[in-house]
This record gives sequence, C-alpha cells and structure tokens, in this order.
Amino acid sequence: MKKSFLALALMGAFSGAAFAQSSVTIYGVADVGVQGVSAGAGKQAKVTSGQQGGSRLGFKGTEDLGGGLKANFVLEQGVKIDDGSSDQGRTFGRTTLVGLSGDFGSVNLGRDKTTTLKFFDKYDPFGSALVNNGNGTRALYFVAGKTAQDTNGRVSNAIFYNTPDLSGFTASASYGAGEAAGDNSANRSVGLTAGYKVDALEVGYNYAKDNVVGNAVSANTVAAAYDFGVAKPVFLFQKQKDDKGMDRKVYTLAVSAPVTATGKVLAGFTKVSDSAVAKDVKQFSLGYVHGLSKRTDLYAAYAYAKQDAQATIVSDQFAGVKGSKVHELTAGVQHRF
Repeated sequence: MKKSFLALALMGAFSGAAFAQSSVTIYGVADVGVQGVSAGAGKQAKVTSGQQGGSRLGFKGTEDLGGGLKANFVLEQGVKIDDGSSDQGRTFGRTTLVGLSGDFGSVNLGRDKTTTLKFFDKYDPFGSALVNNGNGTRALYFVAGKTAQDTNGRVSNAIFYNTPDLSGFTASASYGAGEAAGDNSANRSVGLTAGYKVDALEVGYNYAKDNVVGNAVSANTVAAAYDFGVAKPVFLFQKQKDDKGMDRKVYTLAVSAPVTATGKVLAGFTKVSDSAVAKDVKQFSLGYVHGLSKRTDLYAAYAYAKQDAQATIVSDQFAGVKGSKVHELTAGVQHRF
C-alpha cells in the first residue's frame, strides 16, 4: 500500500512538472522563394529566405504567478531556409526577452524589434515584407536599431513597456542602453509609439532616436488607416533628421484588398525626398498573397523604383546590385508552425 501511495505521489509530481511545461510553445516560420533583381546594368537571380516573413525557430512561454501577474519569455532564432545558416549572425538574433505582464501592461528586458519597426509591421500593407528584399515599405524609412551594438530594426540591452488597451488607446516605449563606458548617451536608442483605434479607423504616432556616435539620427512618423471591408487604405509619413544636416521626408499611400476568401492584393506608392542633397526616390509596389490553408501561403510581388543618380536607398537592399532604376520580382511559399 505504501508503494502504491509512493507511486501515486511520484506520478503527481511528474504530471505537475509536465503541466507547468505545457505553457511553453515551440513555433516557427519556414519561408523561401525565388527573386530576380535588375538595377541599372546589374542583374541578380537567387533562391532566398524570408521574403514574406523572416524564417525562424522560436520558444515562448508564460507562467501564471497569481493575481493576474504572469512571467513571460521569448527566445527566437532566425534561420535562412535557402542555406540553413543562422540569420543575423546571432544564436537568438531576432528576439530574446524575459518579463512580467498584468493589468498594468507588460515590461520586458532583452532584445526585440524597435517600436518603429513594430509600427511599420502594423501599418505597412506589405507587412514589412515582400518587396525591397523582404523588408517591405519600411526599407525606405528610418526604423532605428542602427547603433554599434544593434541591427537595423532591432535593439539590444533594452527595456520595453507596453500599456494595456485603454478603450482603444495603446502605447509602447523602449530604452536601449548604449553601455558605453563613461558615456550613457553614446549608442543609446529610444522609441515611443502611441495609437488609437475606434471602429474601422486607426491612427498612430512614433518617435525614434539612435544616438549613433558621431551622427545621432531621429524620426517622427504618423500613420492612418481605415478598413472599408472591401479595401483598407493606409497613409504613412515620416520626417528624419541627423547631426549632419539630413532633412528627409518620406510618405506612402498604399492599400490592401481581399479579392477572394483566402487571397488579397497589395499596392503602394512611396516617395523619399531629401532637401539637403538631391536624393529623391519613387517606388511603386504590387503584391498578392494567397492562403492555401491557415498555415501556408503562396506569394508574389513586384516593385519598381526610380531614384536620382546619387540615391542608393533602394539599391542598397540588394548587395552588389546598384542602379538608378530598380526592378524586383519575388515569388515564394511560407509555412507557419
């Protein structure tokens, strides 16, 4: 009888451990396609990963601490499906966070997307993907994360705060410590987003600043979207400046429209104007995403950019391919698990 009780106790202990681990989720994205780029006299064709969304393997979990308080973590590694290598040259280069959440919102520490990149993820119809080498419309904007220790669009050594939904109002803020000896401001990155949603209308504002040593860069961005059901038009505008006299304005007019129960068309126009130097850019983008299931998509996109002779903002998305006019055609498949 004692052995039976001991066995039941051990089973209960193990089942409790298993139950605790059940809050941990393994997830990922496998995305790969073909891409052709023509820029001036240069041409490039390749099989490439992450054009609709970065391929990744992730682990996330939540523990209920009681009283509405939860502990959370995320570990997310980028993977290049075309050759099997690690994306961004880091073990978990996409997201590494630990934090707490509750009625107050959430506080996390570690590495994650900047508030500006999340802002474009939300408002850019292309989802920060599909065109500009899988970087979306946001490739033509400043999205922060350009300090010595970070990568474009992501910030390390940071604190992130997100408010709960307050009757349609939400806000988020981030502070990335530069961690430079003797200078707390060097390589520091800060971001702030505020948004409001009522019925089909959604508006937002974002501020970002990277204290890059020798040339601090900052930007103010506004966005507005209205979902008519048959189509969702979006407007984006950003004003950038830096310590070297840059005065750049960027705006986008774009729309997404469902054309079938599982398919949608995306279209957009973006213009970049820099009054400090003659570096104007105009880009037209068109895309289509078709869902084969809830987890698998087929996609195709085309972008054409015309940029002044001195401008390389579009050409820089494609290593080794430069030109004032850039044509890009992409098609691929994405599976989420």
